[in-house]
Amino acid sequence: MKPKENIPFITLDGENYSTPLYRRIYEAIRTAILSGEFTSEMRLPSTRILAQNLGVSRITVVNAYEQLFAEGYLEGKIGAGTFVASKLPDELLQTSKPKPKNIEKRQSSPLNLSPFGEQLLARDLESTRMQFETKFQPFQNGLTAIDEFPFEIWSRIAAKFYKNPPRSMLGYGDPRGFYKLREAVAAHLKSARGVNCTAEQVIITSGAQQALDLTARIFLSEKDTFLIEDPCYQEAWNSFSATGAKGIPVAVDKEGFNLANAPKTGEKAKFVYVTPSHQYPLGVTMTLARRLELIEWARKQNSWIVEDDYNSEFRYAGRPLASLQGLDSAGRVIYVGTFSKTIFPALRIGCLVVPPELIEVFTVARAFNDAHSSVINQTILAEFISEGHFARHVRRMRRLYEERQEILVREVKNKLADFIEMEKSEAGMHLIGWLAEDLDEEKITAEALKHNIKLSSVSSYYLSEPPRKGFIFGYTAFDEFQIKEAIAKLAEIFREIG
Repeated sequence: MKPKENIPFITLDGENYSTPLYRRIYEAIRTAILSGEFTSEMRLPSTRILAQNLGVSRITVVNAYEQLFAEGYLEGKIGAGTFVASKLPDELLQTSKPKPKNIEKRQSSPLNLSPFGEQLLARDLESTRMQFETKFQPFQNGLTAIDEFPFEIWSRIAAKFYKNPPRSMLGYGDPRGFYKLREAVAAHLKSARGVNCTAEQVIITSGAQQALDLTARIFLSEKDTFLIEDPCYQEAWNSFSATGAKGIPVAVDKEGFNLANAPKTGEKAKFVYVTPSHQYPLGVTMTLARRLELIEWARKQNSWIVEDDYNSEFRYAGRPLASLQGLDSAGRVIYVGTFSKTIFPALRIGCLVVPPELIEVFTVARAFNDAHSSVINQTILAEFISEGHFARHVRRMRRLYEERQEILVREVKNKLADFIEMEKSEAGMHLIGWLAEDLDEEKITAEALKHNIKLSSVSSYYLSEPPRKGFIFGYTAFDEFQIKEAIAKLAEIFREIG
C-alpha cells in the first residue's frame, strides 16, 4: 500500500522577495530540520503534493529538494518516498540553531507591480535561469551538435559582410525582420513544411519563446482562457499563464492532442497551443484526422491555433504530415518556428507566420518588445539559407541524430533494461525512458547530477497527475563515447538505488 502523504507545516518568508522561491523553500525545510521541528527519518511529501500545497510550480520544489539531497539533509527510500536524513553530517549537527525570523526582518517598500508583474514575481528566478542554462551535460535536451556545425562557411559569410557592410544594415531594422531572410524562410517553409505564406506574413523573432510571448500579450488577459497540451512545453504554459489567463490542460494520447478530452469551458478559449509534428515531450505525431478536426473546431469557435512546429526538421522514418498552417484554408493558424534546434540556440532567431489580418498587430507588438533581432545575424542567416548550406546541414544532422538515437537505445537496452523502457522514435531530438514503478525519480535525478548527468523528469511537464514516471534523454549533442559513458554511469546509479 502506498504510504499516505505527510504534509508538514511549511511557511515561506513572504517578505524576502529578492531570494529565489526554490531557495526560500530550501531554507524553510533546512531550518525546520536544524531546529528539530522536522525529526530524523520524518517523511516529507512528494514534490508534486508539496508544490500544490504551497501553490508553486513542481520544478521549484524539485530544485529545493535536489539541493537538500546534495547537502545531506534528505534521503530517499525506494518505494517509500523522501525522508529527513537519519544521520545529518557532523558539521550540520554543530551548527547553532537558526535565529527566529522575527529577530531580523528585511524592510522593503511595496513594489507596486502590475498583475502581470505579480505573476512574474510568483515564478522562481533560479529555476527559470536553470531552465535555460546550457552546460552540455548528457542528457540535456534541446541542444544541437555544435561541433558539427559548418562554422567555416558561416564565418566566411560573416567576414564578407563585415569587410564592407552597407550603412543601411548598421542602423535600426524592420520590426518584421530583414526582408531577404523573410523571403528565404517563406520559401523554405513552403518546400519543407507545406506552409502557405508570403514573406509579408513572416515575422522574425528572437527565438520561439519570444513568438509565444508576443502571442500571449496580443490575445490573452485575466478573463480569457486557452487550451494547451498535457503534458506540455512548460515555457509556453509560463508565458500564457503569466497574463493571468486560465489555462485548460487537454490530455494527449498516441494520436496527439485530443479535443474530445477538452471540457465544455474550453469552447470559449482564445487559442489552443499544440506541437503536432513531434509533441513535446511525449514525441507523438498528431494524426491527419485530429489535425483536420482541430482546424474545423477553430473555424467554428472563431478561435486561433498556435502551432509550434517543434522538431519538424528531424524525421527519421515515414513521411512527414503537412503543417496545420498548410492544411488550414480558414486562416486560423499562427505558426511558430525556430532556428535554435537546427543551427544553435545562441543565434536567437525564430519566426512567426501569421494570417494577413494579424500582420499589423504582431508587427507593432514586435516593435514595442525589442524592436528587432540582430540585423547582422539575420543577413548572415539569409545568405546561409539561400546558398543551400542550411538544407545540407539539416540533412547531415538528420543522419547523425538518427545514428545517435540508435546508439542511445542500444546502450539503454544493454545496460538499463531492468530499470528503463525505451523505444526508437521516428522523429525528434530526445527519447523518453519510462521507469519501473518502484524507482525514486527525484533521488535518481539528484544522484545523476552529481556525476554531471542531466535528467529531466517527464512528470515535471504534466499539468495533471502523470500516468507514469520517466526521464527525458536528449541525445543529439552527444557523441557515441559520451552516450556510452553516461549510460554506464547511470547503470551504476540505478543498481545502487534499485
